[in-house]
Amino acid sequence: MKRVMLVLALLAALVVPARAALAQGGEEQDDQEAPYRGAAVYAEFCQACHGDQGQGRGEGPAFRAITFDPETAHDIIADGLDRDSTDGAAMPPFAQLSGGLLTARQIDDLLAYMATWGTGQTPPLPAPNLDAVIADYVPDEGGRLDAGAEIYATSCYGCHGRSGLGRVPPNFPPLTVSNNTLALTRDGTNNPFMPAFGAEHGGPLDDAALDDLNAYLASWTVAEPLEDPSSEGYGTLLILMGIAALLVVGGVTMAREMDV
Repeated sequence: MKRVMLVLALLAALVVPARAALAQGGEEQDDQEAPYRGAAVYAEFCQACHGDQGQGRGEGPAFRAITFDPETAHDIIADGLDRDSTDGAAMPPFAQLSGGLLTARQIDDLLAYMATWGTGQTPPLPAPNLDAVIADYVPDEGGRLDAGAEIYATSCYGCHGRSGLGRVPPNFPPLTVSNNTLALTRDGTNNPFMPAFGAEHGGPLDDAALDDLNAYLASWTVAEPLEDPSSEGYGTLLILMGIAALLVVGGVTMAREMDV
């Protein structure tokens, strides 16, 4: 018995430091990769309004340049911000705990990316997450589908998701395509989280870009919408894997009993 206790004590003395070393190495690696992960988060959720490095995309209140302030950036990203309640533009809360889309880890990665601005070591933003488009142009709709898809991926996908299915209502709702969609995109809505994207209102999209976007949105009415990837699909995979594991364990147990 004493020998068993001694062996266990020696194993514990070896395993605990090894785990600590692995954890420290993992944290260091995560810190190095955080700006790159943050670049992907920024590209999906932030560049639509703030440009690739906070320089802004227009003169409207939602699209003006911003300055990264490490003292306040976390709370603004997590809880949202309304600098002027009279200008009809506000930033929604992005933290999941506040009804948004981002985990605490994603917000930390995003801050790590923004902290590289002006250092000369800012990771490049990934290419737009282009949705699938039909090959032919939609009849009687001007613009080009490929250009419209890229505009949607850059300016709309972060809030409205793949094929306009929405992300987390009510702040990130589904997008219903209608005859009024182009006007709402150009002129904005009563919701301060949906600013006017038209250049005439200080937004980043000129008439040609709006026409391309409108053509792409119109393609949804003649093509079956794509399912939006979500945590539900991942959860289903885990359930199936768990069932498979149980079957394997049960089979091994039965085989052993038969051998006995």
